[in-house]
Amino acid sequence: MKKHIALLLTLPLILLGCAQPQETEPPAEKTPPPAKITTEIPQAAHTPYGGTPLAIPGTLETEHYDDGPAEIAYHDIDAENLGEPYRTDTQVDIEKRPDASNGHGIGWTRTGEWLLYTINITQPGTYDLTIPVASNKEGGTFHLQLNDDPITDPIQIPDTGGWQKLQTITDTTKELPAGTHTLKLSLDTQGPSGSIGDIDYIKFELKP
Repeated sequence: MKKHIALLLTLPLILLGCAQPQETEPPAEKTPPPAKITTEIPQAAHTPYGGTPLAIPGTLETEHYDDGPAEIAYHDIDAENLGEPYRTDTQVDIEKRPDASNGHGIGWTRTGEWLLYTINITQPGTYDLTIPVASNKEGGTFHLQLNDDPITDPIQIPDTGGWQKLQTITDTTKELPAGTHTLKLSLDTQGPSGSIGDIDYIKFELKP
């Protein structure tokens, strides 16, 4: 009888021991995915024509826009240069003309075209602009930007009496800061001439 009682007393303890959870191995650590290897492709850039930024005050020859590919140094609608081969690998239309200061200028200008120039403004201030232009019938408008900020209002090219007849027009800039900057010649609207106009150079003179 005593053996039966002892067995009944120990049975719950045996069952309790069987019900205890068994130890399990911890889950294996997940191996992180391999890091992605990316290769940066260098972006094309524009650099000063001739290697040195144009000093301002000074004269900017329009055909001396920055070196660089299309859509980086300039945007031109024509697939190729319609003028003289003054510069290689360019779509910008450069014309040869004996009355131009450097014997060349830009022509066949169309709405939406633009050119970039790296300049070094040595004296901050407001500048007077002198710009020889030509147009047969009234031309269109253009303006200048410095680091994408307009520094002139739209400048109108008049009827100069023919494509081979330059006429000097003038304008004034906003206050310009000293230092190296990107100047943008933005060709805005065509006139009755069917073009914006021929542009020889842009002379910057510090206002007194």
